[in-house]
Amino acid sequence: MKGLLRRRRTVSTTSDCYFWDVAPTGRRALDDGRAPDSWPLVAVLSEPRRREVYDFVAAHDDPVTRDDVAEGLEIARSLAAFHLDKLADADLLEISFGRPPGRPGGPGAGRPSKRYVVSRTQIDVSVPRRRYDIAGRILAKAVALSSARRSESAAEVALTVARDEGQKLGEAHAAPGRTTAQRALAEVEGTLATVGYQPAIEGTSVRLRNCPFHTLTEVAPRLVCEVNESFIAGVVCGLGSDDVVEADLCGPTDGDCCVVVRARDAH
Repeated sequence: MKGLLRRRRTVSTTSDCYFWDVAPTGRRALDDGRAPDSWPLVAVLSEPRRREVYDFVAAHDDPVTRDDVAEGLEIARSLAAFHLDKLADADLLEISFGRPPGRPGGPGAGRPSKRYVVSRTQIDVSVPRRRYDIAGRILAKAVALSSARRSESAAEVALTVARDEGQKLGEAHAAPGRTTAQRALAEVEGTLATVGYQPAIEGTSVRLRNCPFHTLTEVAPRLVCEVNESFIAGVVCGLGSDDVVEADLCGPTDGDCCVVVRARDAH
């Protein structure tokens, strides 16, 4: 145990990052682009003792055993085992089996101990829901591609990348069949709800009641709003609805997103 303590990291991984929006960046996305439902993971970590156990495991570079946790936190081994296995069931810890260094195996050596290490699952939380991972991916791709596209500025490349990313999301939600304006609005509403826009159909348009990129608009409002419009236009295109509805950049009002999706014949 003393050897483990010498390899502790100095910063807690959880004390400043719990609650409110959930976006597990280390977990595999679903086929339609949505992140898995992670609110159950928040519930798992909301128990104070379990959070202490998670922090203890995260503070060590090497896997730890139930005995290590029990000794380090001064709790019963059975309680340590209970919380460790709950965290493992939620994919927050990974389990392996092994014996301490220098202890040979073979007959009479007993079963190897369970060892726990923090998994790659990450939970980011915010309310209202934000998706800075989407904006970050778009802008990072734009910067990487702009060096090879000397005729275009990084901002122009960002608009192209945003449309491509939105189109992929739309294609993942596209349904076969003839598209009417009302059906298209409903599909746009359902698709944009998966990435935090809080959409609502109002007559012949979809009002977006939340901006997933809100804080970024305080830094570069024009760029972020134009990227946002391109992303949503890409979603509309990916859904196969761009002949009947369109994304309209109208500027933010009363905290809403700067984009409205309207039926084309509603102007």
